[in-house]
This record gives sequence, C-alpha cells and structure tokens, in this order.
Amino acid sequence: MANADDPTHPAAGSSQRQVEQILDAFGDGIVAFDHDWTIRYANQAAEAYAGLTREAAIGRIYWEVVPSAVGSAFEAAFRKAMTERVSVELEAPSAMRPGGFVAIRAFPIEGGLAISFGDITPRRRREQRERDQAQRLELALAASGLGDWSWEAATDLVSLSDRAAVIFGIPPGAVLTWSQILTRVNPEDAEAASRAVKAAFAGRTGYEIEYRITPPGRDDEIWVMSRAQAEYAEDGTPVGLQGVVGDITRRKAQEAELRGSEARFRIMADSAPAPVWMTTAEGPIEFVNRAFAEFSGKPPEQLLGDVWLDIVHPDDILEVATTRAKAAEGPHPYWVEARVRHFSGEWRWMRTSSRPRFDTAGRFEGYVGIAMDMTEVRAAEERQRLLINELNHRVKNTLATVQSIAHQTLREGVVTRLARAHFTERLLALSTAHDVLTRESWESADLAHVAAEAVRPYDGTDTSRIAIEGPAVRVEPNVALALSMALHELATNATKHGALSVPGGRVTLGWSLQADGRTAEIAWRETGGPLVEEPSDQGFGSRLLSQGLMAELGQPARVTYDPKGLTCAITAPVAEG
Repeated sequence: MANADDPTHPAAGSSQRQVEQILDAFGDGIVAFDHDWTIRYANQAAEAYAGLTREAAIGRIYWEVVPSAVGSAFEAAFRKAMTERVSVELEAPSAMRPGGFVAIRAFPIEGGLAISFGDITPRRRREQRERDQAQRLELALAASGLGDWSWEAATDLVSLSDRAAVIFGIPPGAVLTWSQILTRVNPEDAEAASRAVKAAFAGRTGYEIEYRITPPGRDDEIWVMSRAQAEYAEDGTPVGLQGVVGDITRRKAQEAELRGSEARFRIMADSAPAPVWMTTAEGPIEFVNRAFAEFSGKPPEQLLGDVWLDIVHPDDILEVATTRAKAAEGPHPYWVEARVRHFSGEWRWMRTSSRPRFDTAGRFEGYVGIAMDMTEVRAAEERQRLLINELNHRVKNTLATVQSIAHQTLREGVVTRLARAHFTERLLALSTAHDVLTRESWESADLAHVAAEAVRPYDGTDTSRIAIEGPAVRVEPNVALALSMALHELATNATKHGALSVPGGRVTLGWSLQADGRTAEIAWRETGGPLVEEPSDQGFGSRLLSQGLMAELGQPARVTYDPKGLTCAITAPVAEG
C-alpha cells in the first residue's frame, strides 16, 4: 500500500497503526497528498467512495486518478489551500459520482495537503425537496391570494411574506411586532382574536379567525382571515406561530349582500298571504314562510326536511311524490292539488305551483313553490255542479208542469180565447211560486209567503176577503210549487163559482203543525157564498187537487162540497231543519 519512507506505513510503529485504525473508523473520507499531488494516504471511507483500492491509488497523481476534478471548484480550492497554506471548505457536485454532492475541507499538513469529505447527497436532495415544496406552497398561496407569516414569541417579531405584507398594507420586508399588529385590529374583534391564540397555545392546536384591520394610511377597514398553528420547543414551551393570512373583504361584502338579499326575500315571502317554500336540489324543504307556519300551526324549523309527508293526506301522498319526482327529471315546473292538514285538524284542498330555480352557472338548486287554498273554490264548484243538476231537474219538472197545464186546460173543450186566458193564469200562478222560491234561493219557502202570493190576485184591493193565518212553516220547493198551483185553482174556483163570486163571501186559509212536526194540515174554508153543488165532471182544478197533489205530496186534497161553503184539506210535508 505505501513504501517504507511513508510516515503512515505500518512499519512506523504501533502508534501509527493505531492512527490508521482511528482514521479508518471515520465515516468521512480522508486523503493526503504531497506537494506534487501524489496520493500518500486514503482511508477506507475514501476507498469506498472512489471505488478504488488504496493500492491502486497511493503513489499516483490525484488529477490522474480523478480527472473530472480538473478545472472544477475542487481544483481551485485544493490549489488555494496548498499554495496559501490555509483551510478551505466548500460544497459542490461530486467529481466521482455524477449527480452526487460532497462537502470538502482541505487543510495543509506537513509535506503537503489533506482533505476530508463527506457524501451530502441525501441532505442536498432533502433540501431541494424542501425548496420545491416551499416554491409550490408559495405558488399555491399566490394563486389563492394568501400570504404566509410567522411569529417568534421570544422577540415578539412577525415575519411577513410579500403577499402578507401587501395585505397588512406595509412595505415588503418590513418587520412588525405582534403588539403592533394588534393595534391595527378593530377593538370589537381584538378580544376574540386574542382568545383564539391563547386557546391554540393551551390546546396545542391551530386556529382560524376573521377580523377587521385598518392598514396604514387608510381610513377604511378590510377583513382578513388568519389561520395558524402553534409551535413548541422540545420541553413543550410555546415558541411561536406559523400561519397564513388572506384578504376576505370582497367575500364579506358578498356575504353581506347575500344576507341582504335573503332578508329582502324573507320579507317578501313572509308578506305573501299564501304558503311559500323552497327545496334543495335533493328534494327536502329548506325554507318556509310565515303563512306556511301559520297554516300548519308549527314553527318554521319543524317544517323543514321531509315533514311535508306528515301533513299531506295519506291518500294524496303517492300522487304528490310521483308528480315531484317526474318534474325533477327535467327539471320542469309542476302543479298538483292535494289535501293538507290545517292547524285546526281540518283537511284543506291546496293547489301547489312549483318552479325550478338555478344558480348563476345554471345548476339546478331546487324548487320554489306556493300553495293556494282551493277548499272554498272546490266547495263552490261542487255547489255549482249541484245547482246545475238541480236546475236541470227543476227545468224538466217545470216543463212537465207546463205541459200538464196545457194538456189539462186545452182538453176542457173551451173556446180558444178562454183557453188562452186559463192557460195564462195558470202559468202566472206557476211563475209566482217560482218568484217566492227564487227569493228563498230555492232551498225552501215560507208557507205564509207561498199562500199570500198564490191568492193575492183574487183578494180585494180595499178590504181583504181572504184571511190567512198559521204558524211559521217552511216547505220544500216541489211542495211549494204544488201548493201554489192548488191554492190558485181554489181561488180561481171561488172567484168564479164560490164565496169570492159574491160581495159578502169570505175565505179562511189556515194551517197548523202536526204533533210529529213533519207535516202541516192546511184548511181552505169558504163562507157567505152561493149554494155549493158538487160538479158533475172533473175539470183541471179537480184533477190537480187529486192527481197532482198525490204525485207531489203523497196524498190528494180532501175537498168537501158543503152547501154552505166549499172546504178543502191538504196535508203537506214540512221542510227539514
């Protein structure tokens, strides 16, 4: 390995061998040269790093063994150390391992120069990764508008990146203390910020706070967001903070605008007299107005989600759910009618109209809907339907009555002019009865009104000759028409042949309610008229009192031809209620 003249040769003695053993134990490589750059010694670490045995290297010129070092920073450093007899240190790319890095110290020794070197490739690669990560972080922070900062507890100094400095309104590179930054925080926010920092240190956690600051030279405030993590020494003592900061003034303004918009919407929605709601894109309700809450009798927060399933009638849930699901496929507007439980417990018919809503990017956000109470409308439609059916029925009955009057009048064999007069009088009697029922909305009629209108054309203008008396009784429309026609025929007959045909004749028309409360007994009595004789044949009046009343009242009138005066008894059903 070395000649006998080399002081490091093993033959120099046991102490020299001990030194070699010590040098071989070093992890760094050690090489010694003489003044003409001949290699005189290399330890095991140098041998391993160079990939050469010491026998192949010792005694050779260094620049021949490592030709890649010629012209490198190593050559300049080594020659400087050799010539000037000074120590030189540097880190540079390895001349023996491409892509590697070494840290070298060259120092003069007696008879030449020695170098020690270590492979720092892992450290340099780690440092490069850290630099790359820092650069990526810087790019990410720049893209997000955030700046990074750190605070050192021992000095109270805050270090700000360029972006963080811009946010705080100070020149890049300026140094501030934590106390100086706190003086710029809005007093209303300072206490909360201080509590957040203390809590982070106490809990060994991070924090995120938002607060207002006034940058230097400005009168207006800006909103900032600060997020940081506490740092500790090995003994657990807090040493500082590492964090990021961002200007969120625009976001805060947008949030304020959104709150204002939501407040205006809520005021408008709560002013609506009908229930209004909004759903999420998935379907559950996320907002209801005051009218919705008042209708259901529940606070708004209890109507969110899928609570609508609890207030819609069980028989209508499937139709509502199917309609909603089908509309959401579009999404499309939809309308549906269903029964909804009112706070009183009543089921009310509601017609809902819902339209999809979208955000500014056109994404579907859910539905907004309104419900109109259709209960009264449906009831009115039902009443209208019943009225139309009733009208159809009554028109048919009236036409049948007119047809019967015409048939009975014209079959009497009287002359045409007289037949026309009789027919007209009977139609007027029918019309009069209709007038009474119209005033009573065709629900029922007061018997006293029916009787008075039926005989009014035959009563005296100066002195009444027909006395009408009886308790308050109401009869159904068909009964009123039948009684009106019957009383008209009795009055007509009394005028032509009976009590009203002479000056002193009188008629008493009275009725009483029977004990069962379901029928009224009507009595027609004539007095003071000519002698009464039973007719030999039946005319229209007789047939009406017998056959006509039998069809409408269930039994005919009972006519008695008393020579002193005609009497007629009629039993009529009373209207219920």
